[in-house]
Amino acid sequence: MEWTNLPTRKEVLKRLQEAWQPAVATEEIAVEAAYGRVLAAEVRAVHNLPVVRASRMDGVAVDSRMFAGSLADTRGWREGKEYVRADTGDDFDDAYDSVIAIEAVTFTEEGGLVFEPGLTVTPGMNVSPGGSRMTRGELILPAKTKLTPCDLSVLVAAGAVTVEVFRRPVVAFIPTGSELVPAGSRLQRGQIIDSNTILVRTMLEELGAVPLCLPIVKDDPAAIDKALDEALQNADIVIINGGSSKGKEDYNTRALARKGNLLCHGIAAAPGKPMSLTVIGGKLAVNLPGPSIGAYYGLEWCIRWAVNQFIRQPMPKRKTVKAVLTEELSGHPGMEFLCKMRLEKTAEGYRTAQVSFRGAHMAETLTAPAQYISKLGLEGHQAGEILEVELLREEEDESWLME
Repeated sequence: MEWTNLPTRKEVLKRLQEAWQPAVATEEIAVEAAYGRVLAAEVRAVHNLPVVRASRMDGVAVDSRMFAGSLADTRGWREGKEYVRADTGDDFDDAYDSVIAIEAVTFTEEGGLVFEPGLTVTPGMNVSPGGSRMTRGELILPAKTKLTPCDLSVLVAAGAVTVEVFRRPVVAFIPTGSELVPAGSRLQRGQIIDSNTILVRTMLEELGAVPLCLPIVKDDPAAIDKALDEALQNADIVIINGGSSKGKEDYNTRALARKGNLLCHGIAAAPGKPMSLTVIGGKLAVNLPGPSIGAYYGLEWCIRWAVNQFIRQPMPKRKTVKAVLTEELSGHPGMEFLCKMRLEKTAEGYRTAQVSFRGAHMAETLTAPAQYISKLGLEGHQAGEILEVELLREEEDESWLME
């Protein structure tokens, strides 16, 4: 089967951007439930912090006027009269205006105080004025901020109880194929475990979408139509998996084309080039190829882009490292080819080599620690060249390990 004059990923996303503009959808949720969500509206402080004033440290609050001249014997001072205790962040009685650090104070057995020699006390010393940490009405976080744990802490401190966030898209996933059986099944001849559902579900969760995973649909046009109609009714984006090429039982793309505007069938991105994109009633429907590595690649660049469009976020960039190629890497001049890469960290730096997806062990291909997408028009790379590869697993810092 020949695929010629295929659009690139960039060209496909341009077509998609022109044909599909998801409407802004927001919801108000509790701050406690907002981790990882994206703000749809700015958040401003509800109150001042501190409300009036607060001690910057543990100590004793005093009236600085008592220190203007020659300080009398303080061993007879009593708490609540000449001084009060003031811990870090605490307010204290208005009769006092300064705080002396606890390290400069010795308490006598009788309850009095002795200060370190040469102590100087000035008005407002070691005191945070009202609103010095946060001012009522101050902008705390702008719209389109993706909320981190530190962001949530600041929002709570600012008095926010709820926040307006972009609604997460519901993404339906329909696995198709008469050969597929659910995970956990005992395989019989001609059967394949449906391992893509868990791949898609967890990648969608990682992206910030709400997955809606539907049951396996056999290679039957009527059943496929029914599953698509159900998914389109209940989801913002629909992924149908399998039957994407031009084989006898490849019904999926034909079903999508009957229902809406087929933007493309076949993309200059492999593995998984037979994928297709359709806009149906304002909703995006994507047919991902059945092989897991092809489905993964489509999720990685296309579905990732679509979910981020929905929640008004730019495409995130993965962390990269530069590595020396240890083996020749064959090119595919007409394709942006996804290469899963081995990665080794040595004293001299990183070394890398491709994990071939054709005939390669499935576990090694899908669990590789890095990836590289070849550039259009390149014949390949020679051993010894330096490639910038994307990390798919966190780098380890062994310096933090306990001995």
